[in-house]
Amino acid sequence: MTSMIDDGVHFPRPSDGKKMVSFAWVPIRYRNVISVLENPFYAGAYVYGKSEKRTEIVDGRVRKSYGHYKPASDWAVVLKEHHEGYIGWSEYERNQELLAANAYGKAGGVKSGRGGRALLPGLLSCGRCGRRLVVTYAGRGQGYPVYRCERGNTMMAQARRMSFNGFRTDAVVAREALEAVAPMAIEGALEADTDAAGERSQAAADDRDGPAAGTL
Repeated sequence: MTSMIDDGVHFPRPSDGKKMVSFAWVPIRYRNVISVLENPFYAGAYVYGKSEKRTEIVDGRVRKSYGHYKPASDWAVVLKEHHEGYIGWSEYERNQELLAANAYGKAGGVKSGRGGRALLPGLLSCGRCGRRLVVTYAGRGQGYPVYRCERGNTMMAQARRMSFNGFRTDAVVAREALEAVAPMAIEGALEADTDAAGERSQAAADDRDGPAAGTL
């Protein structure tokens, strides 16, 4: 995509709403590239039935929803070599595997999986553009987390606005959080100890009093 941005490649976008008879050429974006790579038409195939309607009962009423995408194995019609494609079907399938690995970060995939060792994923935003920062991992082995403002670079090949080491940031935040909750933790521990001591005293008193009145 960076190469296409540098070459001034533009992408058509409907400029007349739903009529789809007039188009404007706009700078290409990440989602445009992905939409082409995921479209089987690009690989010379005609496909029908990629999505389905679902019906469910909500609060006693029937609710229908549309546009739920189905896996390729469940498509109703797939006509390979229907027309001349830009790539072959096998290459199209390899592309889908790579896109899936990149998108979801599964074990063994290209990107780090969700639930990594970073402390603040999804909680930090860029102070310049307001977009949420993403986490990547650098270095050998498990690596170390790096927080980046990546969306502008990913979507429009713009320069990254910021990038910084996550270990140092996580350590500072963790230290501040522990200092903030320390008084409450100490108070809670003292209260729990007081309650436990009270229960022990009550149990000892019950033992001294012996059986309750009216019992043999």
